[in-house]
Amino acid sequence: MRRALIFIGLVIFSGTGLSQQVTEKDYKSQFDRYGVEGCFVLFDQAGNQYIRYNPALCDSGYLPASTFKIPNTLIVLEEKIINDTSQVIKWDGQKWPVQSWNRDQTLRTAMKYSCVWVYIGFAEQVGIEKYYRYVEAFDYGNQNLAGPPNRFWLQGELRISANQQIDFLRKFYNNQLPVSCQSVDIVKSLIILEQTDAYRLSGKTGGTRVNDREFIMWLVGYVENGGRVYYYALNFRADDFDRTAAARYEITKNILRDLKLIG
Repeated sequence: MRRALIFIGLVIFSGTGLSQQVTEKDYKSQFDRYGVEGCFVLFDQAGNQYIRYNPALCDSGYLPASTFKIPNTLIVLEEKIINDTSQVIKWDGQKWPVQSWNRDQTLRTAMKYSCVWVYIGFAEQVGIEKYYRYVEAFDYGNQNLAGPPNRFWLQGELRISANQQIDFLRKFYNNQLPVSCQSVDIVKSLIILEQTDAYRLSGKTGGTRVNDREFIMWLVGYVENGGRVYYYALNFRADDFDRTAAARYEITKNILRDLKLIG
């Protein structure tokens, strides 16, 4: 399928002497296939290059939803609320709409199934004041945690854009956050989506309501390929969560295939 190149810009950062290439590409057809409007941004770390679709939307902030499980898990590990990926987190018997949530969990299954009750419990143990300190130290989104203190990433005033997701992921991947390398390595192991001899794709989905009619849907992460790392963030607004949940993966993977980063 043909992709239209819209423009290439060169941004010079004064004081550093570094140049950064910004390429805008047209992936509208990928989003149109699912009847959604959204954006996509990719950063090539070695090439110091951004590729964006719908750049204005890449700057729009939304609730992070379960993409916050990446920083949240770092925080939980740093606070010693859980020690490793095999520790059992007991289910209290409350019935949830997702069948895979209705059982005991580990950190690995809680991330895999995006288990809300596990992270609500974590948040109640961490406490909102510590969360404020961490999101400030992480420079995460708008750092506004007003809202329910045990689910502020799903409801409330916390906002992050696709571009800001990339900023956070770069610091996370390169061990530039004020947390231990051990915590980072554990979280990296939890978010691997698929791995082949040629590449490793890592990421985390998210989705939550933005109003009575729409959801914001996310997939953010990175691809390791040929000794290089490429960070990506996708989001779109949708009127049906279930109908478009798989589209997060499908749109992202189609774009990454177009860029020859995955097979």
